[in-house]
Amino acid sequence: MRMGRTDSRTRMVLVLLAFVVVAAAASVRLGQWQVVEGAELAAQHRAAVIQAKAAATKTVRADIVDRDGRVLARTSTFDQVVAYPDTMDPEDDQPVVELLGALLDLKPREKQKQLAALKQAHEEGDRFISLVPEITLDQSEAVLDAIEDDLLDGVGLVPHQIRHYPRNGGQPRTSLASHVIGFVAADGRGGEGVERYNDERLSTTDPQTIELAALEGMDITLSGLDPEPLELTIDAKLQKQVEKELYIAYRANRAKSVSAMVMDPKTGAILAAASVPAYDAEDYVTIANTNPSKLRNRVFQDQYEPGSVMKIFTVTAALDMGVVTPTTVIRDEVKLKFWEDIVHNSDKDSKGALKVKDVIAMSRNVATAKIAKKLGSTVQKAGHRLYGMWERVGLIGRTNAGVSGEAYGWPYDPDKRKWAAVELANRAFGQGSSFTLPQLARGVSTLVNGGYLVQPYLVEGSEQSKVEPKRVLKPKTARQAKDIMRHVTGSRPHYAKGSLIPGYDVGGKTGTAQIWDVDKGDWKGRRFNHSFIGFIRGRKQEYVIAVRIEEPKPIKVEQGSIPLRIESYQLYQMIARSTIKNMNMKKSKRPEAGLPIIGTDAAKALTPLRDLAANKAARQEAKAQKARQAQKTKQAEKAKPKDSQPKLAADPAPEQKDRGDP
Repeated sequence: MRMGRTDSRTRMVLVLLAFVVVAAAASVRLGQWQVVEGAELAAQHRAAVIQAKAAATKTVRADIVDRDGRVLARTSTFDQVVAYPDTMDPEDDQPVVELLGALLDLKPREKQKQLAALKQAHEEGDRFISLVPEITLDQSEAVLDAIEDDLLDGVGLVPHQIRHYPRNGGQPRTSLASHVIGFVAADGRGGEGVERYNDERLSTTDPQTIELAALEGMDITLSGLDPEPLELTIDAKLQKQVEKELYIAYRANRAKSVSAMVMDPKTGAILAAASVPAYDAEDYVTIANTNPSKLRNRVFQDQYEPGSVMKIFTVTAALDMGVVTPTTVIRDEVKLKFWEDIVHNSDKDSKGALKVKDVIAMSRNVATAKIAKKLGSTVQKAGHRLYGMWERVGLIGRTNAGVSGEAYGWPYDPDKRKWAAVELANRAFGQGSSFTLPQLARGVSTLVNGGYLVQPYLVEGSEQSKVEPKRVLKPKTARQAKDIMRHVTGSRPHYAKGSLIPGYDVGGKTGTAQIWDVDKGDWKGRRFNHSFIGFIRGRKQEYVIAVRIEEPKPIKVEQGSIPLRIESYQLYQMIARSTIKNMNMKKSKRPEAGLPIIGTDAAKALTPLRDLAANKAARQEAKAQKARQAQKTKQAEKAKPKDSQPKLAADPAPEQKDRGDP
């Protein structure tokens, strides 16, 4: 259940010491107490020590805000009523509870629970128990007055904190960016996500300091602290819209999960990262007990086989070596003897002679395997160079973006374990190795930004944010690879219709891969991962968008076709449009940006988009034709002999009627 509480006051948040006695001085002081005051002084401070230790686990946490300062997480502080049973006379239990009941408007059942708790504490020798976990500001003042008037002996107030996540998520009954932010556990420590990864930075109180304060006889009251908030790279508005779109795709495709992230390829800043199903971070205990899978951050913690997305990295390796160009012709075949193994196309078909860029656009397995074979004279040489490309563009190793539990991925290093020929082929077109969405987004970013490896990050000012981009590819290689991704979306009718956005450069690659069932030791029947990794570019801004749909229920399964109600590239387009809106992206100055490539199947098949692609040129040509016609008419009029007699208006000649206006 969500709780709409805010900080009521600065009192009782934590103990802040203006001055702390050094350890040596504290030791001397303790020695004096033992010699001079003895047991009486020890008893005097016992309750304060117990109270301090309880408060030590309830440290104040800094707020978490988005890139524009919108609060994503804050700490609300309340008092809880506690008792120190070993300082109380059991005969006073009843009047203490009755007075508390009057001050706090407790129900008879609640008072009976308190009496029972005190009785049990006396019997078991407990020194500290909680009586009322949460009271209002006015109630705190009333209880405090009663304590100061010695009407509630053995009763105290201890700060009690609730981590509040005030923004609703895009999925119903969730908090915004729940998987990224995480939650705070019952012990006051971060449980998942940014809360856990940055726990030390978010916590502001040293438990030892609090205990020393109690030993010095200081009151456990708030002295006031306003810690600096933790600023994320996340844009709250874009994050919420992405979550809404993921939820739509999740329901439409009846998927196990849907995930996506948006990243700046030049800096590595992550603007949105979400997965559905999500959860309410304030109700994490219930979720953990009923449906713990919802707590899983599938963006950062899931590693999966991305399928044909990997073909773009295979061709990048070949481009970088100079063994192919985008227009090199590769003959596609139904099957291929690949060294000692056989590989084949999933649709049992051949497309014949294809340019390299069309091999990727048409996602041909056999032709891609042929490109991979060009990487080396042996399986090991080719495998080493393919793996080396993965490593250069950032597909190997955790991205360390700034959340807890990030997965490593599962790529086999051919230098440590030899690849068989069929393994090289499979990995060249996307099976046999697992990666995370951030790894794939970083890899594509390297191709999009001109060949620089960037460090993904979630927290502004973090060590990750200070890592400088490193050139790992030749500019020409990156440019060619990016052009091929643009060719994929601009040349194929279904990609063009589902992913292009007029006015913005768009490019990317889809991937569909079978899912391995660990329990059965076999592939899951009719269950696949569907991915799309691409970019959207306007006048100045550019973003990489990575999308994954896990185990959707397809409309039908055909040879080489697994159609969904919302395809991965269509989901990409939805997120891209939201990115344009929320990041205020301006349209490109290039008139052909985001339109089908003229002369391709997409331009021929998609009349509306084709017309858009040609509309500017068509308007210019029509204007020129009109001008030429007007000039011809003018010249013809000048060439006619002038009549001496004026002419009356008459109907135009039949041929003029039929011809119409120029």
